[in-house]
Amino acid sequence: MNDYKIFATLTGGEDIEQTITARTEIEAQRYFKAAHKGQAADIFEITLIRENTTATKEQQMDALEAIKKMVEELGPQSYLATAFEGVFEDAEINIENDFADSMKARWLYADAQLNAAKGTIEELRERLAENEKEVATLRERTITPDDLTDVIHLVTEKRLALDTEVKNAAERIVEAAAEPESVDFQNAVKDHRAAKSDLEYYTALLARTGSIQKAG
Repeated sequence: MNDYKIFATLTGGEDIEQTITARTEIEAQRYFKAAHKGQAADIFEITLIRENTTATKEQQMDALEAIKKMVEELGPQSYLATAFEGVFEDAEINIENDFADSMKARWLYADAQLNAAKGTIEELRERLAENEKEVATLRERTITPDDLTDVIHLVTEKRLALDTEVKNAAERIVEAAAEPESVDFQNAVKDHRAAKSDLEYYTALLARTGSIQKAG
């Protein structure tokens, strides 16, 4: 989006100036005239004053509604409808609350901790494989309640990070939805599916470890 400074004369000879955010100069003129409907605004100068600005909330909501309509017209079983599941709700909340969910640093930390935990678990598996008859007994000796609590914490952190990744990918889908054949859109859909699949895995893993903890 760009910011345009518009200078115009209204009915009665009053000169005004107004800054309009729009994609193009023509669109800016259309927004300006709509805002002064009935006043016969005569634009005599328009100047580009800023590029790459953020669209207004109203413009973003209009874009969201347009995307919703396009997806609905493709049918509820379309690939896009599947990819956009839950996306519109998140986008609307972000627009209304000026909110962008970003937990990259936290995700990186959780991922590093989880990788360390995976290394520990793999080491335990190798040790357990040395004598399968003693697997159950050895597991009881090496996995303490505190260890299990730590693993549950790490899995929880990873799940939260993946939830954020799903939302971020969904936002990218919305941003690129106007060009569904573009690389950005296709990559966003691919990332969304991968993150969603991982999220489902860690959600199930959290449920299993929680059950083990309760049983213990």
